[in-house]
Amino acid sequence: MARKKKNGDKTSFLFDEDAGSVDSIDLFGPDGEDAEEPEPEEEPYDESDGPDAPEIEDEPTEPEETDKPAGAQTFHFDRYGRRVDKKKKKERYGKRKNAPHATTVVVQHDTEAKREYDEARARADARAKKRAREEAKKAELKRAERKKRRRRSASTFLLGVLALLGLAVLTWIITRVSTIRIMNVPSGYSEERITELTGLSNKVGKRSALFISTSDVEKHIQNADPYLDASVRYSFPSTFYVTVNKREEAACVRWGPQNEYLAVIDENGTVLNAAAESTNGLLIADGMNISSAVNGARLGDSSDIQVAALIRLLTKLKEHGILERTPRINRIDMTELMQIRMYVEGASYTIEVGDTSNLETKLMLLQKHWTEIMDEAAAFIRGGRSTVTIYLYSKGGVNISPYEPGYVMPTLAPPSVGPTNSPGEGTGEQPVETPGAEPDESPDDQPYVPAATPMPHQEDPFTG
Repeated sequence: MARKKKNGDKTSFLFDEDAGSVDSIDLFGPDGEDAEEPEPEEEPYDESDGPDAPEIEDEPTEPEETDKPAGAQTFHFDRYGRRVDKKKKKERYGKRKNAPHATTVVVQHDTEAKREYDEARARADARAKKRAREEAKKAELKRAERKKRRRRSASTFLLGVLALLGLAVLTWIITRVSTIRIMNVPSGYSEERITELTGLSNKVGKRSALFISTSDVEKHIQNADPYLDASVRYSFPSTFYVTVNKREEAACVRWGPQNEYLAVIDENGTVLNAAAESTNGLLIADGMNISSAVNGARLGDSSDIQVAALIRLLTKLKEHGILERTPRINRIDMTELMQIRMYVEGASYTIEVGDTSNLETKLMLLQKHWTEIMDEAAAFIRGGRSTVTIYLYSKGGVNISPYEPGYVMPTLAPPSVGPTNSPGEGTGEQPVETPGAEPDESPDDQPYVPAATPMPHQEDPFTG
């Protein structure tokens, strides 16, 4: 049961622990003798209560102390049922300055349920603290393990770096360039000169052979002397083998905007001298559209079909030994790739090669019957002919013509057949023919005669 003790305008309630809980408490409702007190009458207005008058605070009235068990909680309420905190400044309600304030004190006693709740909450807090300690311990172990792994990784990395450095130093000591062996010395050169051209003499004992490219050494030799064709091989740990061959001059090529320069090339098209002053008795290639020539590089570019045709022709001429035969071929005209021509030195002989198709067969026949062909051509010259043309593109053989290239054999036009507007036509009279008189023909009456291919010599022993 709740006991109520009234003391003036303040009322306090004490809840008996043995009485149990109370569902609802009406603190200010009408209950018998505790009926609501009437509002005090308002005091008459005083000028001293104006807005400029100083405020007079009501002195708080402390509730009557009651006997409270240990651990009880105390709550304070104002006259309107709102909870009041005594530590804070009290608020005023209404317009009256000196209106009394009602405060209610509620004391809550511990119950069995609250004690069980507090014990459960304490156990839960203890478990939470235990879990927190365990998680903190695990986190500390993980941090220690990570630090250990980092130290182990750093040690492994440092050992690896030291091992690599040691291996690099040992490799450099073992593979330092020590020996340069020249396997072949061409005529006109010495072993010391070729060693100097390799560029390796200043690297002996100073640089590792593993970092020297053999292709770079070959290019260095070729750029220093285009007449040398070098092949370089590396042998572990520190030896280089250099094999050098001398390129042979094959022909001179006219190049430049107006073909004003001479370039000496070998049979593979490599430029040996881009600014030659004379041919030195070499074969000359005319009609080439070449704008630049660099020593040690291929003539023209890789897609130049004119240079490719010249290289193929020079290679086949050297294979069949035609360039060494007499009378010697001294000039090649490459203006038209479908009509390549070669000229014989000291004679007005023209060799019509045509295109580069079946070049092997054509040059083989020329080499096989070279003496007979030259003898017959000389016979035509002795017979009063000024030029002789040797055709290599005749099917299955070689034809010799006593005419210049492109000569067309003249042919007689047949007499015109058809009606003529002669005197007496239509009258039945026949025209009078004058003996020995030529027929009256105009140029428009001449039939079209196509250009004929030169007929081969009937007694030509080279006709297939």
